[in-house]
Amino acid sequence: MAVKVGNSYVSEAALSFAKAQENSGGEVLKDLKEKFPNLKFQVGTAPFSGSGLNNVSISPKILREMQNNPEKRVEYEALIYDISNTNISSPNLKAHGFIIDDNGGLRGWGISQQDNGEIKRVKVTLDKNDKKSWWQNLLDELNAKKSAAKIKSSNKINLLA
Repeated sequence: MAVKVGNSYVSEAALSFAKAQENSGGEVLKDLKEKFPNLKFQVGTAPFSGSGLNNVSISPKILREMQNNPEKRVEYEALIYDISNTNISSPNLKAHGFIIDDNGGLRGWGISQQDNGEIKRVKVTLDKNDKKSWWQNLLDELNAKKSAAKIKSSNKINLLA
């Protein structure tokens, strides 16, 4: 079930995890790397940055907020917990990641290589203020794009027949 913390909706498990971690102290990025070893963290907001899977870029502004405001730290650690527990996989997926931007918004990106060798880049903006879980929005948007691509592909096949 989604719960609201700050301006974000996150899972109850994510909120519980983040609350348990809020007094851990230390440098934020270092702490995040220790708490979420399956994620590759970097500072910045550029899409398609990083290589491989499970990249997370965080705005320096958000890192400062997390360092100085325990409530913001709980909010963003809960969001990162949900990211950490999202399984995005595809045999064609070459790289993917998430970005927490200067305003605390969440974006996702991915690069895949199609069977015909074509490289596709996909960027998705997620509304963390929406009670519908952000990962469900991500999946809905990616599935819609995949369906549209299949329809376009089958139309090309029909035109050739």
